[in-house]
Formats: sequence, C-alpha cells, structure tokens
Amino acid sequence: MNSLSKPSHSDLFSHLYIEESVLDEPLTKEIRAKFSKSKIIIIKHYKDVFNRPNQDFAVQSRSKNLILARRSAPFLYEGSYYSDGFEYENFFYTPSILGCLYDCEYCYLSGMYNSANSVFFVNTADFFDALTPYLEKPTLIAISYDTDTLAIESITSHTNAWIEHAQKNPNLHLEIRTKSANFKAIRHLASSEQTVLAWTLSPQKIIDSYEHKTPSLQSRLKSIKEAVEAGWRVRVCIDPVIYNEEFHELYPSLIEQLFCTIEPDKLFQLTLGSFRMSSTHLKRMKKLKRSDIAFYPYDVKEGIVSYGKTIEQEILHVMTQKALEYIPETRIRTWQLQ
Repeated sequence: MNSLSKPSHSDLFSHLYIEESVLDEPLTKEIRAKFSKSKIIIIKHYKDVFNRPNQDFAVQSRSKNLILARRSAPFLYEGSYYSDGFEYENFFYTPSILGCLYDCEYCYLSGMYNSANSVFFVNTADFFDALTPYLEKPTLIAISYDTDTLAIESITSHTNAWIEHAQKNPNLHLEIRTKSANFKAIRHLASSEQTVLAWTLSPQKIIDSYEHKTPSLQSRLKSIKEAVEAGWRVRVCIDPVIYNEEFHELYPSLIEQLFCTIEPDKLFQLTLGSFRMSSTHLKRMKKLKRSDIAFYPYDVKEGIVSYGKTIEQEILHVMTQKALEYIPETRIRTWQLQ
C-alpha cells in the first residue's frame, strides 16, 4: 500500500508547470524550491495543459504532475447538492486546488476533468478577499471539495493558511475533508471549534480495491486519534459506502474498528451516505473503463445516479443501527436522495 503522507517532492511530480503570471509570486518560489530535480515548464495559462482534450486520465493517474497558476473569479461556489451544508445559511466550496493526489475509482473528479494532474492557485489572498462580504454571518467553506488539501499540504501549506485565516475571522467555519494520514501537518496549530477535520473512512478491502495511493485504514485511524486527543473537532465520514455482497460484513465492522480506536464521546459527528453522482460524470467515467463501480445498474433520478431507494435505505439502516451502539442519533448525519 502506497502512502502519500511522506511525499518526496521531486519523486511525486516529475514535471512542474508554472504560469508566467505567477513566476514571481512568493508561494511559487517556495514551492519551486522543493522540486529541484523536477522538470520546470513555463506555460501561458493552466487551461492550456489541464483542459487539453484527448488526455489519458488513467495514464496520468500513474504519474501526476503539478500546475501552479493564478485563479480568476469566481473564487467561491455555492455548496454542492451532494454535500451536507450543516444548516449554515452561507455554504460555499472553494476551487483553490483542482485535482487530487489520490486516485479513487469512484471519485467524480475523473468524470469532471480531462486531466488527472493537479492545479494549485497560488493567489490565496484573492480567495480570502472574495469571502469577506459573507463574513457578517456564520459561513461554512469546504476547502477540500475538488481535492484533498491535507494530502498535498507538505507542498502547498494551504490548509494551514485557511485555518489561520479562520482564526482571524470568527464567522468563518471550515470543513476539511481528507483521506490522508497527515494530521501532523497541522498539529502545531491550536484547535478551534470553527474548523472540523472530516476524515473519510472505508473498509481496508474497499481501500485496496478502489482507493489507490491512499493511506491505509489503520494509518487514517491513527491520525484521527491524534487529532481527537489534540482537541480538534473530528467528523468521520463513511461516505460514500460502496455497496457489494460483503457490505453487511465490511461496513459494520468498520464502525467497530472506529470506536475501538477513539472514545465515542470524543467524536464530533459521524456522516453516513451511499455512492451517488451526477449522471453526466458517470457517463464520462464509463468511457474511461477503469472501474466496475461505473457500470453498476444505478437508478437515475433528476440527473443523479444512486443505488436506488431500497438499497440506499438498507445501507443507512444497517449503518445507523450499528453507530447507535456508540453515539446518539443527534451526532449522526445521513445523506440520501430526496
């Protein structure tokens, strides 16, 4: 099992593409210095590389590259229908990094982007400025929606920047989703009720089959334990559940493993949800022919594919009943097609 918690930068990205417009940015120089053995290619615009047609997503997934660029507006998008907004009136996600170091076969990113490479927009201050008008009210920002920020933290320090920005703005709340085992990258920061670290967990058999290049279940659990003991709010997301004939064995056992590792009272929330995706993204995933997940006979309703009501309710019932052995219903969140 490969783990990206300790990346060797030049080994991680053989090529670093840099827009001309950000060559002199301090963050660009800082990142470039970490890639002394990588080939540096100067480009006009990130879309010339990232959006180029006829790229082979599967081949690129085996050897990804990094693009440094400047983002233009919009810097924020309204929170996705597929995500929980936790009742915040203002709920956004930020596209400050596009693409992920990990290679999960069920991820919508493979159905959304032409490229498996990652783009990091180094003009972080512009993202913060765009957020300012909304901070008169409590505002939730998902900063890992199109990526896994903690997985790439040793290169970008992006998660640190957002957490520190939240510490200066009491109405700014963050959800940082990750499959990494990289809590150590933010361990030096003070924990805050404004920031929720949301770990996605899957049974090890699902990780081995579909979550390529991600840390093992045990590594993630260890990182969660460290975060909880350091006083951070931790949300565990067993979402998406990948349904198969071993569901009743694998997933309840996963909940047992979770609560054998951390004290139930210390977990902020548990989120449960089954696989779902826009039908447009699934069609593109099928063309890649990379995963059996893309070819399951899903139900389609209003442009969303899912397992269908019967299986979806079975998943949530089994998982919820198991979770209730450890935590009250008020700390369990579920996602299901309305």
